Amino acid sequence: MATRKSYPQMLEDIQLLQKQAEAQRRKDVEIVIARIREAMQFWGITEEDLGFRRRPEKSATPAAVPAPAPAKKKRKSRYTERPLAGPKG
Repeated sequence: MATRKSYPQMLEDIQLLQKQAEAQRRKDVEIVIARIREAMQFWGITEEDLGFRRRPEKSATPAAVPAPAPAKKKRKSRYTERPLAGPKG
C-alpha cells in the first residue's frame, strides 16, 4: 500500500515538478530555436520573409501628407429668397 502524503508535502512536490518542467521547457525552446535557425539558413529565409521586420522603403523622403480638402461653399436656401405666396398687399 502506498504511503499517503500530507498536503504540505504535496505542495512541495508540485513546486519541484514545476521547476523541473520549466527547466525542461527552456531546454526544448533552445532546441527548437536552433532547428528554426538551421532551416532558415538552409532555405535562405529572412526575418522579413516571416513578417518579423519590415524592409525599409526605397524612397528616402517620407510620404507626403495630403493637403486638406478645400472648404465647400455654402449655398443659400432657394426658399429664403422668394417672396411668400399669397395676396400681395
